[in-house]
Formats: sequence, C-alpha cells, structure tokens
Amino acid sequence: MYRIDSPCPDSECRPATVIVDLSQRSAAIEPGDLPGTENLVAKLRGRASLTEIALDDAMNDLLLVYRAARAADGENAGAILFRRRDAARPGADDPPAAVRTLAGLLFENLRAEMPNTPLLAHVALALRAIVPGSPPVAVPMAARGALASWQERRAVTFMEDRLDQSFPVAAVAKACGLSVNHFSRAFRRSTGKPPHRWLLDRRVERAQSLLRSTDMSLADVALACGFAEQSHFTRVFTRTVGRPPGAWRRTAE
Repeated sequence: MYRIDSPCPDSECRPATVIVDLSQRSAAIEPGDLPGTENLVAKLRGRASLTEIALDDAMNDLLLVYRAARAADGENAGAILFRRRDAARPGADDPPAAVRTLAGLLFENLRAEMPNTPLLAHVALALRAIVPGSPPVAVPMAARGALASWQERRAVTFMEDRLDQSFPVAAVAKACGLSVNHFSRAFRRSTGKPPHRWLLDRRVERAQSLLRSTDMSLADVALACGFAEQSHFTRVFTRTVGRPPGAWRRTAE
C-alpha cells in the first residue's frame, strides 16, 4: 500500500494523486510514483485548471483531480495541488484554517496502512466547496449509473492482474472507491455483465488460450485460471463454451 509519510528530494518526488469522481462522489488513490504525474500537473497548470496551495507541514505533494462524469458537473471539475512550501518559491499566501484542517485530514488518512477512500472523497469534496473554483476540465461523459471511465479501467485491470487468484468483489469495489452494491450495479451497467460473470468469462478465455498453446494438464490450467478445483473449472468451462475442456482442446489442436 502506498504511504505518504516519507519525505524525498524535490527532484525525485511525484505527488500522490487522489481521483475524485464528482458524479459518484467517490475517490481512488493513485501511487505517488505513478509515471506521467508531472505531465498531468503541467497540463493542468497550462489550462489554468489547477489551484495550488502551499503548506508548511506537508511532507509530500498531494494532487486532487476532480473529474466530471456529466456536463452538469463541469463547473466543479478541476484540480487542487497541495505542495510543500518552498523557500525558493516565496509569495504564497497562507491558506484559510479550514483548508489547512481538511488538508491535514487527507494527509493523515493517506499515511494509514489502509486509507479510507470514502473519507477521502468526503474531505476532497468539502475542499472543493471552499477552495476557489477553477475552469472546468473536459472529461468524457459516462452513462447514467455506470462506472466512470477511470473506474472501469481500474476494475478491469485489477481483475485481469488476478485471474489466477481468489478475491472478493469487495476488493475490486474498494479499488474503485465504491461500496460493493454500488460497484456491482455500475459495473453491470458499464460492461453488460455482473463482475462475477465477467471474471468467469475472462478466466475461461485464458483457459482456452492455455489449452490451445500449452500441454498443461487440466488441473494445472484450472489453477492458472483461478479455479480452486478442476471439477469447478470443468463445469464453468462446459457451461460457457458448450464442451468440456478436454474435448475442446482436442478439436482446437
């Protein structure tokens, strides 16, 4: 888990990034070493879409990006960058006490072993309400009730990276900053399938690839695709493809 409690030289630091979805009122954390973060900050500055706030007690920079899923949210979109006060960049005014307090809550939460993303969203939205607004950032629109595009990408990547593992839907929902019920409904709206069905279909697709391209035993293929037992793998594969895996392999060779 990324922790925001280790100061580093300015030349080596990239800000931790919290993505706030204004439609879903949710938040998700990107790691502080995410490639391309500097470019994102530069682009936001170039579009005058970034509000920068210097803090004396900030150990690392923190970027809040507010993304709008609907046109009506556009006036509130933008970004806030909390950065450590730099003696080489004088002239920054002290932020209001309320802003310092809320920023402190964000940093404290991010130092935790398991940051509370609903709390991050709540505090980030409160900050958006009291920090002077910035011009809107153009973002793609999402279908009503569906996942935001970044949430769908994160959910898919999370599951793709763990096709050989067992994990609850709650883990995927948490990665997207949503409750399990909210995530399940939104994922189905976005992909046309509930998360469990989508995951089984992808595991079967991987199994087909392994059956076609390797001489792995059916038991090993089952384990490599996240099935704890060969019998479960056979049932799911047969129901999805129409033939048992052994028979499908013989016709695919």
